[in-house]
Amino acid sequence: MMWNHRIVSTVDEMGSEYFELVEVYYDRDGHPYAYGDATIGGEDIEGLYTQVERFKKSLELPILSYPEHFTGDVNK
Repeated sequence: MMWNHRIVSTVDEMGSEYFELVEVYYDRDGHPYAYGDATIGGEDIEGLYTQVERFKKSLELPILSYPEHFTGDVNK
């Protein structure tokens, strides 16, 4: 079985197009037949680039623990 990472476009529950970077699995003839969980996703290709940059920046910040670092009030 062969696989690689690919961008896959889907439609979410709200009818909006959604892009995911996933593991795609291929049959013996080289046709995609399944894909795994998304590693990153966004509403367009630029959103994926933005996510990658945000992921890089987040690696430099301290880790937040839930619930210790959260107030529990999203309005604060």
